[in-house]
Amino acid sequence: SKRLALQQLNRRQNTNLVLLADPGMGQVSTVLTERDDAWVDVNDEWKWLADGQRFTWISDRDGWRHVYLAACDGQDVKLATPGQFDATELLHVDGPQNSLYFLASPDNPTQRYLYRIGMDGTKLERITPAEQKGWHDYQISPNGRYAIHSGSAADSPPVIELVELPQHATKRVLADNAELRKRFGELKRT
Repeated sequence: SKRLALQQLNRRQNTNLVLLADPGMGQVSTVLTERDDAWVDVNDEWKWLADGQRFTWISDRDGWRHVYLAACDGQDVKLATPGQFDATELLHVDGPQNSLYFLASPDNPTQRYLYRIGMDGTKLERITPAEQKGWHDYQISPNGRYAIHSGSAADSPPVIELVELPQHATKRVLADNAELRKRFGELKRT
């Protein structure tokens, strides 16, 4: 790219400007402004879309932490993860499938799952299987086809596995913690 993306946070930390600069031409333009009466967070998890004309932006401008898609011309910011929940982390942008993978805890803050949604904010689906309760983390491959999945719960030690997305099909168990699971099952819990 011939452009440089910058963020400028004011001293009060209530306005964050996203700027695009063309060093060769010496031009700088503001493409997004994030404001709040109290404060705004610096966004360090944005991702460029394949067309190079849009990027993801994380904001709580509607009261919930959501993923937005912002245009480089500064004219358009669209909500990509609508709903009454926080998108806690954006993990992957799947350009060919026109979708986003993110983590969220919509019903219970002690349980976190992987979700996929279309970039137009439709077709939200939970990828983590419904029978798997607890806290889930994912490291998604660059092509979005596979992920290292780690899942655990208060009554279940972690299991780490390689899964195929979006089906969440287990390809290989990397650590099942069978011995720990056995010992945990022998504990007297009230």
